[in-house]
Order: sequence, then structure tokens, then C-alpha cells
Amino acid sequence: MRDAPPIAVVHHVQAAMRRAALRRQLQAVAAGKLEEISVDLEHAGVDVASLVEDVTDGRPAESFEVQRLVIAFKNSGAADHVIERLSAKSPQQRVMAARIVGALRMYDAVPWLARLLESRDRAVSDAAALALGKIRGRNSAGALVATIQRRGLNRRLVAELARSAPDLYIESALGEPQKPSVIPALALAAGLRRRRAATRPLIDLLEHGTRRERVISCRALGWIGSGTVIPTITVALRDHDWKVRMSAAKALGALHARSAKDDLKFLEIDLNPRVRKAAHQALNQLRRETPHGA
Repeated sequence: MRDAPPIAVVHHVQAAMRRAALRRQLQAVAAGKLEEISVDLEHAGVDVASLVEDVTDGRPAESFEVQRLVIAFKNSGAADHVIERLSAKSPQQRVMAARIVGALRMYDAVPWLARLLESRDRAVSDAAALALGKIRGRNSAGALVATIQRRGLNRRLVAELARSAPDLYIESALGEPQKPSVIPALALAAGLRRRRAATRPLIDLLEHGTRRERVISCRALGWIGSGTVIPTITVALRDHDWKVRMSAAKALGALHARSAKDDLKFLEIDLNPRVRKAAHQALNQLRRETPHGA
């Protein structure tokens, strides 16, 4: 700022002062020291979403801090203005609004966020997915699954589905009839959550699913880390599809499956070079790491 025009310096200082004042206000409300809040979403140089995210970061929706902020936003009318901006023409305003409702875990905003998932603007759809992941709950998870049905497998949607889904939501969904595009996403989400309740439906998928489903189920079971699945994944080393064999080798390496050592050695002479590489890497893991107990 040393060589900046004086007017630019003044604007920079004013913006910094507004940011500091809003931060103090948000912190005071969260701490229960202040009940009212005054938020100007149009202030230049003030990233309101970032400040709200900083104050609520790591706090669950049911925490007193988040609940106080939500009440203050609603009582002041700021919550209504934020919801309105979810339908704004400007992508930047929609992104900002999505970030704020996500930071505040505003469950009422889920229908608007669900519509934003369909946006062609990647920043908008990603912000909506992130917000749903923070809000969590069955409706948030359902909105993400519905979008996956229409758009297909998407890493951002899968990651936020893993974060947003309530207990047993994904496990139950894996056992129900689904569109082909949804099953791999559910399997990936189950692996990312690393909950052993998903082991049985993932084993069923590995034994009876399509090639893509078998590949993903192997990796997901490896991420979950239950040694009980080692025999099933060892059988998958003999699958006729090379991608399944490669995925099974990687999973067994992650599981420290010493009982599968001989089967992995056999894959070191597999016709497919990528399978051979995966088997070699898995065997190296078994040599270096502590046995899983299988």
C-alpha cells in the first residue's frame, strides 16, 4: 500500500475497520454478550461469508454459538436478505449467500440450495454442495443424491454426501433400488465415512455388482479398514476384470492383509501392467507395515 493513491489507502483502512467491527459483533453475539446484529451484505471490501465462517468453524448446528447467531440474523432481517440472494442474478452473490447459510447451518435454506446444485456456474454449484454438507440431515443428503441421479458421479457431491448424511442413511440407500449412477456414489460415500455399518452392503455390491461397482466397493472396503472383509477381497483378486483385480490389490495393501500375500505375489505376473504394479505396491506395504491381524 506504500505507493497506492491516498484515496485507495483510505478505502483500504475503512474496509479493514468494517471487517474488524463486524467480526467483533459476530463474536459477541456467539458468546451471548449481544443479542442484535447489523449486517450490510453490500459493504465493499468486507467478506461477510468469510467472517461468519470463521466464527462458526468447527461448531455443530446445535451449539449455543451457532443458534445465537441464527436467531440474531433472523431477528434483524439479515437472514431473509441472505435467502433472497440465493436467487440473485450475480453468481458472486449466490456463492456468498450459500456460504453464509452453510456456515449458519440454516436448515430452512435447503430447498434453495438444492436448486443451486443445478447451476452451470461451477463456483455456485460447489458452494451449494458445501453448504448442504455443513447443514447435514436427510433433506441435504436427499438433495445431493437427486443431483447425482441427474448429473452422474461427481467428487464434490460425493464428498458432501458423505459429510451430510445422517447415520445409516447411506447404508440403507445401498440396500434399496437405485439408478445406476447413484450406486457408485453411495459406495464411495460409504468408504469416505469409514463406518463399519456399511461393510455388509459393500460386500454384497462387490459380489454381485457391475464392474464399476465392484471396483469402487473394493476401495471403499479398504478405506473402512475392517479385517473381516479380507477373505472376500482376496477372492476379487481373481476377478476377470483387471480394474477389479487392481482395486482389490490396493485394498488389501491398505488392510495390511498378510493372509493374502501369496495371492498378491501371483498377481505380480498378471498380464496387465497396472495390476502388477498394484500388487507390487501392496506387497511392499505388507513388508513395511504392522500386520492387521488377518
